Amino acid sequence: MSAPRLLAAFAHPDDAEFLVSGTLFHAKALGWEVEILTLANGDCGSAIHSKEEIARIRRAEAQNAAEYLGAAYVCAGMHDLEIYANPENLRTTVELMRQFDPDVVFTHSTVDYMLDHEETARLVRTAAFGAAVPLFVTGHSPCAKPARATPALYYADPLEGIDALGQRLYPQFYVDVSSVLGKKREMLSRHASQREWLRSHHGVDEYLNSMMAWATKYGLECGCAYAEGFRQHLGHGYPHAPILQDALKAFTRTRSEE
Repeated sequence: MSAPRLLAAFAHPDDAEFLVSGTLFHAKALGWEVEILTLANGDCGSAIHSKEEIARIRRAEAQNAAEYLGAAYVCAGMHDLEIYANPENLRTTVELMRQFDPDVVFTHSTVDYMLDHEETARLVRTAAFGAAVPLFVTGHSPCAKPARATPALYYADPLEGIDALGQRLYPQFYVDVSSVLGKKREMLSRHASQREWLRSHHGVDEYLNSMMAWATKYGLECGCAYAEGFRQHLGHGYPHAPILQDALKAFTRTRSEE
């Protein structure tokens, strides 16, 4: 029996590292195959480089981070701030999803601080369903065969765990990433270009420490040192079996009583 295949499909290089990389390390330890897909190339993530230069830098950083995890990396080549759930982008996303043919997919929260994340969630949700539909033709060449089945779909916590109005959006369950926090930190550190960009644009310094502070916050909610939060998409036509929760039973936590 082949190992489960997990696709982490997010908007930008470093999103997976911030939001789900601890869980990805747990999956890799179980022998799962992992691929990281970013829809955008990160071409607006700099105050000093040209769009072309920063896109090349960020692709190399993302590749380096994925290699540290032991995962594949693919970029769909969309542009920052131009991710929209339109037919062209959907065909691209379906094609890439069919090539990897995952059993489980991670993506952004449907409600987040920026539309690139929310639109990515919409695209990935539709692509997860459409990838297994034989009559949905992407028109790309070569065209991958339809997926074996609709994968189980999970939404990560929004960045900082809050929606666009600053309210905490609680996950259905948490994954304790305390034992792999060092690896999560190292993987994120491979995105060296982003510390200066976030400091200049968002006023956020201490790139790595911010990630750790958020992981600590989630851990406090479920009684461990560091955690990542997830919600499973349970709509009609999507798998309802708790594939991730069962596989990572030793690390799965629920919200602590207040």
